This record gives sequence, structure tokens and C-alpha cells, in this order.
Amino acid sequence: MITSVCLNPSIDRTVQVQGFAVGATNRILREQSEGRGKGVNVALTASALGLQTCCTGLLGEDNARLILEPLERLGVRERFVRQRGAVRTNLKIQDVEHRAITELNEPGAPVQEEGLVAVAAQVEELAQKSEYLVLTGSLPPGCPASIYRMLMLRVAGSKCRCVLDASGASLTDGILGRPFLVKPNLQELEQAAGCKLTTLREIRAQALDFIAQGVQIVVVSMGAGGALLTDGRTTLYAPSLPVGVHSTVGAGDAMVAGLIRGFGEGMDLKEALRCGVAAAAAAVSSERGCLFERSAYEQLLSRVDVGRV
Repeated sequence: MITSVCLNPSIDRTVQVQGFAVGATNRILREQSEGRGKGVNVALTASALGLQTCCTGLLGEDNARLILEPLERLGVRERFVRQRGAVRTNLKIQDVEHRAITELNEPGAPVQEEGLVAVAAQVEELAQKSEYLVLTGSLPPGCPASIYRMLMLRVAGSKCRCVLDASGASLTDGILGRPFLVKPNLQELEQAAGCKLTTLREIRAQALDFIAQGVQIVVVSMGAGGALLTDGRTTLYAPSLPVGVHSTVGAGDAMVAGLIRGFGEGMDLKEALRCGVAAAAAAVSSERGCLFERSAYEQLLSRVDVGRV
């Protein structure tokens, strides 16, 4: 089983416009609202790939159904800790003319200490039944940046492999928890490095710095620039697949789910990276995002080219 932790879920309201103009009136062509959050996205994609999945974290009671309904439809078990208030709303403005997305994200409801204590207890219990524990996404106000590291230390005695996909302080601090896999995107890796990384050699060097701190595998997602994987001994690169892009939202989360599917089935580094890249491509090319058809993912697998760096 995979347990995905989502401490700051969201209702993603996506509006499509033609040629988004700042400071002007924009006409909405289409809109939709979905219960999401990076941890929820990973759980949904993993389930779509046929994996038994559970999702836990913090969940506002006022509009919880919007988060729970898609999980229930895909058979994802939920063990959220309820808290007072509503799940935050994130506005995503999709400019179909320029193929760009502008995101306006709410911070989320402040978290109380008792909520974090309850989540930690849930995570510790679920880790005993899980092969993988995914820690991903932004943190709500009042949540310490060290929370992911703390959760990893809580489950260190289990056989559960920890996967970290975070940014800023929660990424750099989380690495100290020595996760099995870390998947930053290029911007997050550059933020950790404190400088721009423009070549595969520079990207590999920063990824190796994470390896030196105890991470077993680092995968850097670079959008249209592909993905790089290293375990310190072998470094691989896969170009992105040339697919029609509907939306890039959730692509990194789909990659995490694909990687876990690969490693969970005992695949080597090359094949696991192929799974991750195919899942990301399936997500960006589907109108349903991370809820893509499994057949589409399987068709993309054979098209992924992986080589050594």
C-alpha cells in the first residue's frame, strides 16, 4: 500500500481564458472545480495506475466532500484528521492562447498542534502497513518546516520507504530525514542550490549533494526539459514526450506515482524513470489530468527514451 500525506489540500478552481490580460476584463470560456492538493493528486494517480492507496493529512470540515468524493470514486482509502474551517481554494487561470497557467493559491487554514499530533499518529500507524509513504505539498500556516523530517523519523523503524516532494525549507530540512526518494522540480532544486542550474552536469551536481546527505535516489523533473535521475553511481536522463499539453498542473505528482509504481514492482532505475515520465506525459495530455486512462499511460511507456548522463 502507498500512503500519501496531504497537509494542505485545496479546491482547485480552473478558469480558461483566451489571451489573459493583466489589468483588463477577461472572459471565462470554461471553468471547473476539483478537490486536489499534491498529496491527493499522488493518491489519485497511484490508484489510477492500479496501486492500493491511502490518503491522510488535515482536512477542513466545511467543504470536505469536494476532497473526499474523487478519492472515493477511485477506491482510495482516506484517513484525514478533520479540523474546523474550510479547505482552501486555489485559482488557476489557464490561458489557452499562450498555453500558460497563472496560479493564485490561498495559504490554507492555520493548523493547531493537536491536529499535527493526530496526523503524526495516523502516519505512524499507516506506515506499518505501507510500502511507500509520500510526503508532499505546501504546508499550512502554523506548521513547522521540519514536519516532513519529523514524520520520517517517526516511521524510521518501519520498512516503509519515504518519498519527499517539497520546496523551500521543507525540502532542505526534509532531506535530513534521509528519504528513499526526493523529487524536486528544477526551480526547487535551484532554490536549494542558491543559483541557476543550466546544464545537466550542474543539475546532477546539486542532486549528488542531496545524495551525500543520505537520500538514496533523486529525480529532478524539468517540465518540457525532461527528467534526470541519479543514485550517486548511475545518472540517467529522459527527454519529455512530445504530447499535446492540456495542463501541466499535477504533472510532477503523476511522475511521483509513476516512479513508485516502477520501484514497487522491482524495476531498475531505467525502467522506473520510464514509468515516471510516462505518467507525467499521460497527465499533461489528458483533460482529466492525474485521472488519465491507464491505457494511455501504457501506450506512452514504450515511447520514453532513457540514456546515461
